[in-house]
Amino acid sequence: MRNKLLLTSALFAISLSGAFAAEVAVGQAGQKFAPDSVPLKAGDTIVFTNKDDVKHNINIINPSGDSDDKGIQAPGESIKSAFPTAGEYQVRCKIHPKMKMTVVV
Repeated sequence: MRNKLLLTSALFAISLSGAFAAEVAVGQAGQKFAPDSVPLKAGDTIVFTNKDDVKHNINIINPSGDSDDKGIQAPGESIKSAFPTAGEYQVRCKIHPKMKMTVVV
């Protein structure tokens, strides 16, 4: 009985761990990310929303240096990206090289 209670408690805790992941909004306007730096917890998500009247691109460089290109983003479009691992990420727009932001998990 005690083992069953421990197992049930552990499964409940695991199911709640994802329930507390945050979703942070980042805008793109004036060919800038706003904010240009975001602290997150592992598993949190950023929603990048293009508020400009030009296309943008989301390219995320993870702490190991690998790149995840999310593609072209039309005006008004939103792109979600999760940040599962601790470290410093660099976010860039390949269309507008001056558009940069940092994400610290």
